[in-house]
Amino acid sequence: MENFFSTVFLPITLVVIMMGVGLSLTLTSFRNIFLYPKAISVGLVAQMVLLPLLAFWIADHSGLSPAFQVGLVIIAACPGGASAGLLNHLLRGNVALSISLTSINSFITLITIPFITNIALERYMGAGTQISLPVMNTVREVALMTIVPAFAGVMLRRYWSAAARAAEKPLRFIMPTLLAIAFLGIIFFEQKGKNDVAQEFMSLVFPNLWLNLGAMGGGYLLGLLFRLGPTSRMTISVEVGLQNSSLAIYVSSVLLASAPMALVAVVYGSFTFVTAILFGIGVYRINRFIRFWYKKSMAR
Repeated sequence: MENFFSTVFLPITLVVIMMGVGLSLTLTSFRNIFLYPKAISVGLVAQMVLLPLLAFWIADHSGLSPAFQVGLVIIAACPGGASAGLLNHLLRGNVALSISLTSINSFITLITIPFITNIALERYMGAGTQISLPVMNTVREVALMTIVPAFAGVMLRRYWSAAARAAEKPLRFIMPTLLAIAFLGIIFFEQKGKNDVAQEFMSLVFPNLWLNLGAMGGGYLLGLLFRLGPTSRMTISVEVGLQNSSLAIYVSSVLLASAPMALVAVVYGSFTFVTAILFGIGVYRINRFIRFWYKKSMAR
């Protein structure tokens, strides 16, 4: 099969990832919406408003081809990645806030992905382009790939909690492994001309890096502006910086049938976990230093 990785393997991977997200959700996760309304509101603004605007700005000034510009915006239109909760747990962030933001974003982006993507298509590829993303069809496809498996994970955790807990640990290794295989398969087996792909890959690194760092930095500054605590600021930064690259690849390669757009998401997903870890560690240490300095000054 010519496009096995994008049309078969990637959708299966996305379903597994979203089911893994569902396994980490409980009713308490949704009650956190009311426990942390300010933090969740700031996180949603960072994810749904700041990130797409940043993507459009970078795309405008990147000098990339139109398809790559659209691909950059598609990344920003997608919800946070499934690994954000795990990373926030490792960095001692607010895991409940992270999971709540991921779940809420997954619902909201059902509607926003086709609208934002169509704006990008018209802006960068021209109003006369034959490529478009039908709203209702996209909502259905994205729901089947994200919301349905996530809901199945929630139900599995609720009624078969022992099996859900047993599956959580291996899924932490299975999910990134499947995603890495999908990335490599799309690059090496579905992209034509490996030399050209290598050059394109490198040309996309810096625009994606600016988007990733700008998103995390902007999320952190937004948290400062609204006087959120240091833990919530770090959590929002990681959540905004780790996008659901697998969904972006699915939208690009399957719904839009564009390999160049999908390559943008592949590049983004290839390094953002590392940059989010480094950013989170840096913020965590800065927060520890500030707390130490504050306690020391108060003790004088």
